[in-house]
Amino acid sequence: MRLFLCASVMAAVLGACDGATRTTDARFSTPEHTVRTLMGSYGLADATQEQIRERMAGHDRFEIQSRSTFRECFEDMGPTSGTAGAASEGAAGFVFGALAAGRDELEIALHGDRATIVPRQGVEIVMHRGEDGAYRIVLAESVPAEVRARMASLAQHADDRLRRGITE
Repeated sequence: MRLFLCASVMAAVLGACDGATRTTDARFSTPEHTVRTLMGSYGLADATQEQIRERMAGHDRFEIQSRSTFRECFEDMGPTSGTAGAASEGAAGFVFGALAAGRDELEIALHGDRATIVPRQGVEIVMHRGEDGAYRIVLAESVPAEVRARMASLAQHADDRLRRGITE
């Protein structure tokens, strides 16, 4: 009877395994790796916190070095063009700025397939771990509604100006 019971349990366990090996992209295997990957998409993976803050204080622009890597950091990144694309990238820029400014003081908490990252008091960046095991930032849960609305408004205003031929 015990042998039958053990065999039944083993069959159930082995039956639950589909035999497929899953690998997770190392760039997104932990919340910390996702943050580092996002910084790297701007060419800042090895920059110190002091260097980043100096650039921010000097109002220097941060240019995306790898747009594909940048987009991969987000679970819900919008379209790549148009007003919605510009608003989505603006929201992603908000997340980048918050994480870059507080990079060395990030508080990270894991809750099942969800991670929260607090770069400073009052700001919470949310990541979800997908079926592929990768942690990606969720803009809808990380960017306050008023910031998303402002980004959409700015993008619409810029789009309107372009349609009217105003480039300055």
